[in-house]
Amino acid sequence: MNEAYDTEIAKFNDLMKKYGGVDSYTTDQAVDLIEQLNVLIRMHGLDPQTRAGFFEGICKVFNIELINKGSYEHGKYVFAPNHISEFDGPIFGTIVPNVLVVAKSDWVSNPKLNKLLEKICSLISVVRTDKSSGMKVLMGCIEHLNSSPDGVVNIFVQQTIADIDITVPEDVAIGAWIVAQKASAPVIPVYCEQVSTEHPTRIVFGEPIVCADKEDFGRLWLESELALRDSIKDPAARKPVLCEKHRKPISERAF
Repeated sequence: MNEAYDTEIAKFNDLMKKYGGVDSYTTDQAVDLIEQLNVLIRMHGLDPQTRAGFFEGICKVFNIELINKGSYEHGKYVFAPNHISEFDGPIFGTIVPNVLVVAKSDWVSNPKLNKLLEKICSLISVVRTDKSSGMKVLMGCIEHLNSSPDGVVNIFVQQTIADIDITVPEDVAIGAWIVAQKASAPVIPVYCEQVSTEHPTRIVFGEPIVCADKEDFGRLWLESELALRDSIKDPAARKPVLCEKHRKPISERAF
């Protein structure tokens, strides 16, 4: 854009590097990054305090290309993207007008972070180690979908940041399948490249997952994600760069 923008994007990149990349921030670090991201969005002439302005701005900053999203602009859906960066929540929380994102509890409990996000997206908090919390979240998701003909719920079914290459069907939470069955809304697999300010970030929407048995959901979701990733060409999808924690198999992690 101009020299001033180059200075601010350099600050943003430096912050990400300082905090270890794009996949492992404390909530206080996330506040710093979103505040700097908002500076960049304003420099594009957009308002980061509105959903549409924030989403258009984050698309510009991270060079986001949306593939097949037009098929899902209207209607009830459960989006089930892979999870590869801390920016996935804000992206999928603003990607359509009426979306509810299932988020880890610390993203909702930090007052500064919550203040930045509450104007642009709707989050529902889950404590990943608490089954009762999970049940409340499922009920909240079903209620959201049943309250509007154009409601969307976004669930990161891996439950943590991880490359799909180290994800196995048993890692995939069936909550998205349950919500979809109860609310009569299809599950849409979405593959998202890890965000980058220097390279294209492709987000590919797939066809609804047809799954009659919850025991098959993890396998079918993973097959869909691998196919969507492989559909990215010229250039091929980038390999995500992850911290040590997020390179471990999901089953070996402590949430």
